[in-house]
Amino acid sequence: MKEVEDRIKPTKKVTIQERKYNARLYPLYKMCAWDLLFYYAIAFVFLVQTKGMSPAEVMLTDATYPFLKLIFQMPGLTIIDKLGKRKSLIVGNFSLSICIVILIVSSGIPMVILSYAFMAFAFSIKNVAETNLLYDSVPDKKGKGIFSKIEEKGARNYYFLDGITSMLTGFLFVINGYIPMMICLMFTVIAIAMSTCFKEVCEIKEEKSQTLKGRIQGYFQDIKTAFQFIFHSRRLQAIMVFTFFFSGLVYASYTLRESLLDDLQIPAQFFAIIIASLTILSGVTASLQSVIHQKFRNKALTFIGLIYVITFVMIGIIGMYCNIPKEAVLGILFVFFAIQYALQSPYDILYQKYLKSFATPEMRVKIATTFDFIKSVSSFVIAMVCSYLLEVMNPRNSFLVIGIIFTAILAIVLYWMKDKFGLKPEEYRKQDIQDVEEEM
Repeated sequence: MKEVEDRIKPTKKVTIQERKYNARLYPLYKMCAWDLLFYYAIAFVFLVQTKGMSPAEVMLTDATYPFLKLIFQMPGLTIIDKLGKRKSLIVGNFSLSICIVILIVSSGIPMVILSYAFMAFAFSIKNVAETNLLYDSVPDKKGKGIFSKIEEKGARNYYFLDGITSMLTGFLFVINGYIPMMICLMFTVIAIAMSTCFKEVCEIKEEKSQTLKGRIQGYFQDIKTAFQFIFHSRRLQAIMVFTFFFSGLVYASYTLRESLLDDLQIPAQFFAIIIASLTILSGVTASLQSVIHQKFRNKALTFIGLIYVITFVMIGIIGMYCNIPKEAVLGILFVFFAIQYALQSPYDILYQKYLKSFATPEMRVKIATTFDFIKSVSSFVIAMVCSYLLEVMNPRNSFLVIGIIFTAILAIVLYWMKDKFGLKPEEYRKQDIQDVEEEM
């Protein structure tokens, strides 16, 4: 991202009116185009009920997405480097439209994976180009504050629209399974049209353009440097091991929950409402990170990790009691699902906080890149394991087996981390830290 900004400078021909125009358009654009609308609340049901895939096959295709994002990260940055942010957004949103079209006409795992490849390519561009286009467009003086306010307004608009559409998605699916997907496609076309309306406010300097080969070499050099530092730091080793097991489990949990709801034969309209409600809850509980941090200090990850995996065991046990009325089972399961969603946002925030306190500013970018790589590998591996379990047993038993296995694994990992992570600064070895902040 920084390489793109270093290479492009504001062109003298850009007027203040053009910058203001971009800033005014951006919140509306983000509301309609930040992510897919009419999709996530019903995607699992669409693949299972409309396309005839099994939950295990859905999990299998989900497992490919983290790796696809990793693969397209460098090509995405190179396209932004070559085309500029405005044209890159057009390419990214067009790729997202192709993704939905392929998903609509898909007839098996290969086509779904192809669809996810276009999605990964699209977001590798959009996640970088969108925010940088806005940053280029805000005034130089106090631009950071204006940037944050506009970003916040656009995100708020998106969450508001996403909440409404998610509630409606299930009812539209009951009418026809393809209606939500067609509306989703319509919004990606709107996103393409809105992308063309932005003004390119920075000129592209081809002589400083970095090749794809150069980016890939730099990427792996950063990972190599970060791993060298990690292997000398017991505290980073500890958070790396925790991340590998826990982040992958969080990623796989979405499809596991949806598999269980499908196994309980929840009608599509209520399925979508449940997923939408849990998503909203996750956003609301993000503020819990400060409470958890203050309450548990150096035991914050222990609290989040163990409570999270224990809910898997409880879900598996409750789901196996066939003599309990279905409504009661669903109510109890919703409580455990809510606990999981309530813990995910605080974990994401605290995880980023702990990573940023692990090294000097120069090393932090390399460490963040490396941990993104670790999370992608983790998500792929654990999703593949969960896919196998869903193939050989029902979702209820899968929850129970996964809960027992990961409770044991995390108990061992957390015990091993005890003297390596969450200590006071003076308690660490010199080789464990470069520029330490007391993270817990």
